[in-house]
Formats: sequence, structure tokens, C-alpha cells
Amino acid sequence: MCFNIGKGLAIILPTLLYCLLVCKQVSANESTVAIDNQVVFTALPEQCVTLRQGRNCFATVELQWKSPSKQSFCLYQEGEEKQLGCWKNNANVQIKIDFESNKSIKYQLRKKVNNKVVAEAQVEVSWQHKNTARKRRWRLF
Repeated sequence: MCFNIGKGLAIILPTLLYCLLVCKQVSANESTVAIDNQVVFTALPEQCVTLRQGRNCFATVELQWKSPSKQSFCLYQEGEEKQLGCWKNNANVQIKIDFESNKSIKYQLRKKVNNKVVAEAQVEVSWQHKNTARKRRWRLF
């Protein structure tokens, strides 16, 4: 019996040590991505659910970012060049935006000086019922 415990420890201990030394801690919030490793950017809710596939999903999304020092950032929607807003010399900003889309949208936080993407957060759109391509036929009898 002691022999079997030794084999288990021989497998588990190196795995635990490897994870302690090498593995990165995974964030509980999947929509949070810190590219710069200093700025934390979140979107809540991170998922918007609509009844049928292809229909717009409506929600009020709270975007929040924190940085260790005061910085100037602009908020963009990925693929769009028009900024949603800019903030000067802030370390912690929390805003609410109206979300309306039938596709998932990724928001980007960029430095105001060089337009470099510092962090990203995504709001994913999902649905309860998939659209089916069946014909509806009207019959009286």
C-alpha cells in the first residue's frame, strides 16, 4: 500500500511544482485581457443573451479599467477608428455604455499618446434558439 502512495506522490509533486513555477494564474473573468500587464480592463456583463440567433441584443455594459498610475487612455470598439471617449490622467475609470449588437464586440483601451492597445475586453452575444430555415405553410385543412 505504501508503494502505491509513493507512485502517486511521484506523479503529483512534479506536476504541482511545475505549475507553481511555470503556470500563469488564469483570471476568473474571461473578458479581461491585460496586454500591458499593468492595466486591468473589464466588461460586465461579459455576455449578452438574445432570444433568437441574428437578433440584436440590448444591454447596459459597465466598462472599468484600473492602472497603478494615472494615465491617459481612449476607448475604441475593435475595427472602428472613431473613439468612444478619452480620459486624461486617471488611474481608475468606470463608465456605462448602451450595447446593441447581434455580434460579439471587443473593446480596446489605447494610450492617447501613441494609440497603442493596452488592454481589451469583450462582450459576447449568444442566443437561446438557433434560427432554422424551415418554411411555414398555411393550411386551413
